[in-house]
Amino acid sequence: MVERLRQPGGRLGTWSVVCAGALALIGGALVAALVVRLATGGTAWSDKDSDVVVGIVFGIAGLLGAVGLLIQDRSPWLGAALAIVGGLALALGLFWAVLPIVLGIATGAVAVMRARALSARPDGPAVGATGG
Repeated sequence: MVERLRQPGGRLGTWSVVCAGALALIGGALVAALVVRLATGGTAWSDKDSDVVVGIVFGIAGLLGAVGLLIQDRSPWLGAALAIVGGLALALGLFWAVLPIVLGIATGAVAVMRARALSARPDGPAVGATGG
């Protein structure tokens, strides 16, 4: 899985691993914490359950962003779209924290650069891939 994220190699591959890991970690932690908050009836995040559900949706979008970076070797532009939406969702959902905002911008940049690099490969996307 990490080898798929490291394509096309170099710094871009390293950054895609970092962005995917951060999206998965932050998105997963957000979903887990807010599901526990809903189950226990606490007041963390917000007093309104609807706000908590919106936070869960943002966390799931972050997880989908990590998946987008993972599938980018087979479908570069679909993966880029998922990664950008996931990064921006975490940035919007956690707008008071600096890290998610920086992560959202970095993920968008990495996703577009990877999509360009992976689309320009002479052999195209991975064998058996569809879309593009």
